[in-house]
Amino acid sequence: MRAPGGRPLREHDEIAPRPVVTRPARESAVIAPRRVGGLWNRAAAVGVLAAAGIAGWWPVFGSGLLWAVPIAVVACLAVGRALSVRTAAALLAVWMPASLLLAGLPVSVLRPRALGGTGSSLRDGLSAIADASGARIVGDPWALAVALLALGFTWVVAALLTTRGPGPTLTAVLILVYPILAAILLQSTPANAAWHGVILLAAAMLWSTRGRLAIALPAAALVSLVAVGGAQAFGPHERWINFTGSPLQPAFSRLDPTQSYGPLTSRRTGATMLEITSPEPALWRMQALEDFDGNGFGFARERDELPQPAAVPVTTKVRIVGLENRTIAAPGRITAVESDDGEPSRGESWRLTKTPRAGDTYTVTSEVVHATAEQLAKVPMPSGDEYDPYTRLWPRRLQRGAPYGADPLATPLPRWLDGTPWGEAIQLARRLSAGTTGELEVVRRVEDYLNSGRFRYTTDVADPGPDPLLDFLFKTRAGYCQHFAGAATLLLRLAGVPTRVVSGFATGKRTGETTYAVRDKDAHAWIEVYFPGYGWVPFNPTPASADADVAPETDVLASGGGNGGAGQGSALFGVFGLGALAAAVFFVRRRRRGAGIALGEVLVRLTPEAGPSTTLTALRPRLAAIGPSVAALAEEAERARFAADGTPEPRHPRLRVWRALVRDLGTLRATRAVLRSVA
Repeated sequence: MRAPGGRPLREHDEIAPRPVVTRPARESAVIAPRRVGGLWNRAAAVGVLAAAGIAGWWPVFGSGLLWAVPIAVVACLAVGRALSVRTAAALLAVWMPASLLLAGLPVSVLRPRALGGTGSSLRDGLSAIADASGARIVGDPWALAVALLALGFTWVVAALLTTRGPGPTLTAVLILVYPILAAILLQSTPANAAWHGVILLAAAMLWSTRGRLAIALPAAALVSLVAVGGAQAFGPHERWINFTGSPLQPAFSRLDPTQSYGPLTSRRTGATMLEITSPEPALWRMQALEDFDGNGFGFARERDELPQPAAVPVTTKVRIVGLENRTIAAPGRITAVESDDGEPSRGESWRLTKTPRAGDTYTVTSEVVHATAEQLAKVPMPSGDEYDPYTRLWPRRLQRGAPYGADPLATPLPRWLDGTPWGEAIQLARRLSAGTTGELEVVRRVEDYLNSGRFRYTTDVADPGPDPLLDFLFKTRAGYCQHFAGAATLLLRLAGVPTRVVSGFATGKRTGETTYAVRDKDAHAWIEVYFPGYGWVPFNPTPASADADVAPETDVLASGGGNGGAGQGSALFGVFGLGALAAAVFFVRRRRRGAGIALGEVLVRLTPEAGPSTTLTALRPRLAAIGPSVAALAEEAERARFAADGTPEPRHPRLRVWRALVRDLGTLRATRAVLRSVA
């Protein structure tokens, strides 16, 4: 051996110990930063998968899922070791009750005495998610609470598993992916959308790279570009990216039974969804919406069915063409589905046990109520607690002074309602139901009011506000079938008539003696009114200008005749001819008396209730129900009659009444009113 400098080693030379570099020290100097970077990479992957889970369930719950963001952040911090295991577990324990409150449930559901009912309601919420089959759930806080609970538990438990070794870490990955897979399996999101694969690949790249962001990010970007490019080149054209600036809506393939009152989210091209064989035309209902949450109507969790004494069994055969819903379409209340292929669901609906494919068929037996207008006209306004769920407009737990109906409120309106949109709606319902005790007459008046020309049918609507139905009635006066059906139900319930909204498909095009082609344009919403002694009877308050093809036989108030065709022009010509004749009689009647007829006398003739001694004052509510123009004429006539300053009677009273009728009702309905007055 030699000493430093190269000379030979001598006996008295001291040998300095050589520094020993241990393997752990070297690894700690090199691997520790990468390990930390790998942890935060995995935290980023958790964030990506959590965002994907929220996006997958967004079509069902909407903005309510944003309450899950804080617990997703907790999961990311736990994976990055910024939170200890104990802290993350404690926050998960807090999340359990917090999710119920964030979903909009009262604090009382957390009391020890209420835990049994809370557990049962959570099970109902879970069933509601499955029954919705991807449709938007409105007004069900229990379903949202289940979603928040499940997401928070999934994310945090997966984060805690990452601290337990390779085996649990792999399990954690599978748990994190589960919300996306569940969204696909339950049809919350299209199974053939490209973004699912992009998200999973990007998360896998982040999870597997140990701190090498310089590799992970470009690789994830490359994978995303390849996936999007492949979807653009080989995917369905309706899913292409639209570079014009306005998003291209996907083609219609699923019916959302709930009511959003907003813009349509899919394109209607006239494609056939179902082929139905039935002995009679019908409105093919899929779900009844009976609960009102202040904004719109949704299905009830549990409710006893009202009897239908006048119902008869009808068997229909349905062939799937393009529809992807599991919910079964039928002309009435379903009682059986052939071969046990269906099971009862919510909102008096049934659903198939498996997702249908094109070409699948099912045969269904349902109860259909048969009744004529003459029979229903004899039914008085119902009374009894059993009808309360169908006339109430607010859940009992949310009432807090909110109106149940028009009858329990004092006249005049309380101060807290006077001058508000709710007050206007109650007053309108009172005007439309004044002077009659029959259900059918109230339904007729509401239908006439919504089809009087005051309201315009259009699918070009803006995003709904907090009170979409009140806005439709008193502000925009424009909407589609959801608006007309919801507004009709609102007014009828305020008048004390048990009513519900029904969602499904209109009759469609008749292709044979007993066959109908139901298209995407026939997706429709209408109302059903309960008549004691008969059952639920459908009515269609949406104007005839709607895209849905509704057979007149489905509404007892609709006039007979076919839809469209050459005969329609002749019928329309005949109506106008009768209108001209009626107008002529209206103008020349009693002219031989010599004296000019008073405006009030002309107005009184418009009401069938008028008798020889009926006064204009007594008929003012009935005249006001016709429309604002006629109501204004009634006030003018009353002022002229009792004026003390010698104010003369208005000139040309018949012409003025005719013009007011046309403004309020439109030409056709004005003609009907004149015909009734001269009959």
